[in-house]
Amino acid sequence: MIKQSKIVVLSLVLFSTTGCIINRPINRTLSPPADTKWVNVEIKNPSPYTRPIPLTARYISYECMKTVISAANGEIVTRHTYNPIAIDMEQKAGDIWQTKVAMTGGGACKWTLSAIELGIEYTDATHLGKDLVLGTGVDALIAFDNAATSNGQFKYFTGDLTLSPNYYPYIIERKISEKKITFFVWGRLYLL
Repeated sequence: MIKQSKIVVLSLVLFSTTGCIINRPINRTLSPPADTKWVNVEIKNPSPYTRPIPLTARYISYECMKTVISAANGEIVTRHTYNPIAIDMEQKAGDIWQTKVAMTGGGACKWTLSAIELGIEYTDATHLGKDLVLGTGVDALIAFDNAATSNGQFKYFTGDLTLSPNYYPYIIERKISEKKITFFVWGRLYLL
């Protein structure tokens, strides 16, 4: 009986150790190579009452895969890994904010840029009314690979891209006497 217990405990230790090796933590460190191409991002802040939100650069790795259980049928699937990085925009001159994003993130997982998300949000809405609660901002998602365009809602572009959509303040009034301000746009903008 004692030998069986030792075998079971030893088996559990070996199984859990093997599981840790297979599903080891992913190294999310970026190390762009010297010859990487850069995406230059510039936002013109449309109002003194708004500001750019931190840009999100989403990197993808086909080297550092992860194992997940499919919600559809319970089968175990190996998939690529994402590495979202928040990048603060820097105010350069007046209402111009800029940053740059590496196309090749490098690192142990060979990260490559999949998408960037950028936008603006209200910082103050007192000019639109009293007691307004600041709501969500508005953003654009720009894709750089097929993994980011999997929903099929993208328009394709090549070369330099300039976006100049019109944003409108949208005030939602609830019965509990709270007014919330957010942006209103016709749909979300997806670009590749």
